[in-house]
Amino acid sequence: MLLPSQELRDLASRVEICLSGKKTPRGCDIRFRQFYWLMMFNPKGELLSAFRLGDELSAGKRLGMSVPEALVEVVDRGLKAGPSLEELERQYVAARGSKETYLALRKKLKELAGVGQMRVGSFLKTCAPKTKDPGRSWARGVLVEAAACNRQVINHGAYAALRKSIEEFVAAHPTHPSCKDLIKPLGNVGLKYCFDLSAKCEAYARQWTGRATASKKEKKCLTALAKLLLEYRDEEIASAKEKRRDMKPKQYGALRLTARLGRAKETLTGLDRRRTFGVMRPIHAQWRREASAGMQDR
Repeated sequence: MLLPSQELRDLASRVEICLSGKKTPRGCDIRFRQFYWLMMFNPKGELLSAFRLGDELSAGKRLGMSVPEALVEVVDRGLKAGPSLEELERQYVAARGSKETYLALRKKLKELAGVGQMRVGSFLKTCAPKTKDPGRSWARGVLVEAAACNRQVINHGAYAALRKSIEEFVAAHPTHPSCKDLIKPLGNVGLKYCFDLSAKCEAYARQWTGRATASKKEKKCLTALAKLLLEYRDEEIASAKEKRRDMKPKQYGALRLTARLGRAKETLTGLDRRRTFGVMRPIHAQWRREASAGMQDR
């Protein structure tokens, strides 16, 4: 792809190109994650744009460009894609977390194809005290974190961190209206690969409604939140049963639904019948522990 050509020599003379991903350049970075990504930075080293490199080069070739020509075109386009992500973060703080600056950040993340989501999620939470509504900014950060987790292929640690973020938010802001916005991210992402969704939701509901130090207003809000979670649980369990009913035992996703429904014996049998690879190892290990414990409790 990067064979010597006049186009690439000219590009290298005006833009710093980093291939290792070990530093943030003031120009262009070709970084390998799950796929090759092309990221552009301004002279301050702030992120301007990000593209899936293979997709962009293929699109250029369909338009009749050579590979070097397509690379130069996407770099030039990316360098014009201001403002930087960091500049939008500064605008968010300056506007004390206004809706307009938040939407601008979300729009930028979409343009970046999700690159930077974890960073922005953390930023929104840490800068919350500087905004007009700290609870809302914190909740926004958790929602961006959930979107980032959902984009990852599978990451056991990221799901656990998201659950912790939601738990901490509810503990700190039990009366904030944003609590209800976190129910679906908790179930759809944080608990996506859990064993026995019903039991997990019931545990959260007990935790929220049983808070001894909660005020009268907080207890009312937490009770409503627990009710909302259990309603979500009932809908999700019904959906999982329906999907599982139409699937063959070895079909992709069948074992996850079996575990999600808390079927201990079937989950253990399914784990014994298939090999566990890579990122699924910690998830399957947890299923095995919890399913085995469930069998012993009977």
